[in-house]
Amino acid sequence: MFLAGGMAVNYYCGTRYTEDVDAFYTRRVHVGPCEVVYRHRDGKPSFLYLDNNYNPTFGLLHERHDKDAIEWTGIGNERRKIHLFVLSPVDLAVTKVSRYSPQDREDILELASIGLFSADQLRNRGMEALVDYVGDRTPVITSINLICRQISAGKSPHSGRNPEIPIDAPSKNQGKERDLEI
Repeated sequence: MFLAGGMAVNYYCGTRYTEDVDAFYTRRVHVGPCEVVYRHRDGKPSFLYLDNNYNPTFGLLHERHDKDAIEWTGIGNERRKIHLFVLSPVDLAVTKVSRYSPQDREDILELASIGLFSADQLRNRGMEALVDYVGDRTPVITSINLICRQISAGKSPHSGRNPEIPIDAPSKNQGKERDLEI
């Protein structure tokens, strides 16, 4: 089982809270509803649920994600039939580039700001992953370029945005303008 999404960001950074668990498997597995109720550290009741709708085939994913994933140790994996692996930081960032939501950008910048990968590493891994990508690659390439500029400029998810370095990728409705050279 491979962990992605906010839970994986929290694994590396300890800064991201999420209630859904985005995970996928190497084999076909039927998983019914899976929810765990617990008390959050602030004392309020909370829950975690396995997002059965998460599917990595609709986004960008590097072909070597499985070989570079990190086993989450100390949780009893050795006693289980399903072992939990966390996508490597750069592969986690690659999965977030194609959607490129504000939360995805914040997650990518958080991972990069603590030195888990460089802009060049993200650009290289993302471009390699595009080989298997089906669809219009232009917005994804634009997103890679934009986020890599942010990383190179030393932007963290909590710092002010440099107005000369746009964060938002051009929308698909902008026609040829979306082929901007950045």
